[in-house]
Amino acid sequence: MENGRLLSNPSFRLRFKPPEKKSQGIPVTNLTSRPITACVLELSSSVESKRKSSTLWDALLQGEPPIEPGASISQYLDHVIGGPLPDKVEVVAGVWADGKTFGQPDWVRIILRNREMMVSAYEQAAALLQQGPDQNRTRDQYLAALNSKPNSAPLNSIRRTLEANAKSDHGPQSLHLAVRDLLAYFTHNLVLIRQTKRPEGVPTNP
Repeated sequence: MENGRLLSNPSFRLRFKPPEKKSQGIPVTNLTSRPITACVLELSSSVESKRKSSTLWDALLQGEPPIEPGASISQYLDHVIGGPLPDKVEVVAGVWADGKTFGQPDWVRIILRNREMMVSAYEQAAALLQQGPDQNRTRDQYLAALNSKPNSAPLNSIRRTLEANAKSDHGPQSLHLAVRDLLAYFTHNLVLIRQTKRPEGVPTNP
C-alpha cells in the first residue's frame, strides 16, 4: 500500500508492508536532492478519519545521520489494539539540512523548541570533552566527570563510547581519537541546530 500525497516542497516515498506485528515499520525515502534532518509523519486511517497519530524523527536529537537524497529511514507506527491500521501517511513538517523548515507551524515550533532545549546539553558535552586533552584525562576520569553531570542524550553517548572503547582498548591514543571524533560530532550538531531557521510568525513558545 502506498500513499502519494506530498507537500509542496518535500518529496518522499512512503510505504506500508503487510502488517506482521503490533508495530509496523514504515520505510521513508527521501526523493529530493537535499538532505533532511527532521520530519514529522502523520498517520491516519480511512476507517477512522478523525483519529490521527504523529511521530517526530530528528537526526540531531536521536544521534542519527540526516536522510540523504535516495536514502531511507524506518519509522514505526502505533495504533489502537484491535483498531484499524493507518492506511494514510503524510509528511506534515520538517527541516532541511540547510536549516530551512517546512510544513505545519505547530510542528515546526515543536521541532525548534526541542532543538533549542538540546543546545545546552550539546554545549555541556562538548565542554567536557574539550577539557579532557588539556587535563590529560584518563577514561576513568572522564567517567567520573560524567557522573557529576545531569543526565542527557549527549552525555549518554559519551558514556557508551567510553565503555565501548574500554572493551577494545589500544591505549591512550585510542581514547584520544574517540574523544576527538565525539567532539567533532557534537560541534557539527551544534552548528546544524543553530542554523535552523525559524520561519516568520512561528515563535518557539505557543
